Amino acid sequence: MRSREPKKQRATIVGAGIAGLAAAHGLRLLGWDVEIYEQADKLEPIGAGLSLSANALRALRTLGLYDAVVAEAQPIDRLDLLDQSGNVLQSTNFVEFSRRYGHLAMVVLHRGDLHKALLSELQDGMIRTGMECVGARDEGDRIVLNFANRDTVEAELVLACDGIHSPVRKALFPESREHFARYTCWRAISAGVPNGMDRARLTESWGAGKRIGLASVAGDRVYWFACCGAERTNDPELANLDLDRVREVFADFHDPVPEVLARTPPDSLVWTDILDLDPMSSFTRGKVALLGDAAHAVTPDLGQGAGLAIEDAAVIAALLGRLPVYDALREYNARRVDRARRITAESRLYARVAQWRNPLIVPLRNLLVKSIPERFMDRQLDAVLDITFEPVKAAA
Repeated sequence: MRSREPKKQRATIVGAGIAGLAAAHGLRLLGWDVEIYEQADKLEPIGAGLSLSANALRALRTLGLYDAVVAEAQPIDRLDLLDQSGNVLQSTNFVEFSRRYGHLAMVVLHRGDLHKALLSELQDGMIRTGMECVGARDEGDRIVLNFANRDTVEAELVLACDGIHSPVRKALFPESREHFARYTCWRAISAGVPNGMDRARLTESWGAGKRIGLASVAGDRVYWFACCGAERTNDPELANLDLDRVREVFADFHDPVPEVLARTPPDSLVWTDILDLDPMSSFTRGKVALLGDAAHAVTPDLGQGAGLAIEDAAVIAALLGRLPVYDALREYNARRVDRARRITAESRLYARVAQWRNPLIVPLRNLLVKSIPERFMDRQLDAVLDITFEPVKAAA
């Protein structure tokens, strides 16, 4: 008599962003059936740039995605924190971190290139586009997802990777709260790398209530972000600034900032208010797990938004590979909630200091930052970057 094959496990992922695609790859390594529901009508490159630090790159190695992502990225040897005139306040040597870790410690890449790398490792037909999730309810033995087109999907396990405004989180975790960080940000990709700009150097320059960061990305381009304080969300004066006005706001920053902004195509400018989530006590409810910004959106100040999302994917895939679902979700909570809470707090603190705008206090801030020993800063960075991951046991 032929033995019956065990039932194949299934997962439904809401959102085809960084967390969703990385998690899908991890579950496919386990041999699970995975279906992803994405609200966009088609998958196309969006956004500007981002950085991935050693913790994210280590998680990508666990998921078997390291090589595909690094192939699209610019390795970073040094991160320099500068004042508005370009003087170095703090410097981090990522070559040394890379040597100690045995892999790259930081890269920068276009967000679209990261998506392309993650998509390249998934099978065709896994993603259903044009599926905007608008609600969810827990029926005990199953999760029911509702979509804007009136479709309903019943799922055995849901990984909600649908961003900071997650409808799944709002439906099942109504206690969650978004928080405005009191600053706004413009991002863009500039054509060409100015003469003399070190492609392996990422800089962030602090002024009074405003700052700007520059980093080279693949394809002879520069990713930049520019931040300034805001008293409320959707301030029309800030929301309506075009590229010419943004250039005026940051015209008093050191070279090559003016040149980079001058080389930027106007249609590449992306504007967002900066929000994060108040820390949550749990990222799971029933057979639903929150990943990425849906669970723990953080301000971009430590460069850990994408990194935490990739960490989530690596952790949950490894746990689902060796534990029953409820036990895996319980352990996922134990490993992720406190880490996300700590990084949220540290990122908020960094933002408050970086956005100080009083011209009398700013020089004192800069002097204080410059006086912090490099060894102390490296230890603080190690606490964020040096995290280990269980291997994801690929199915035979």
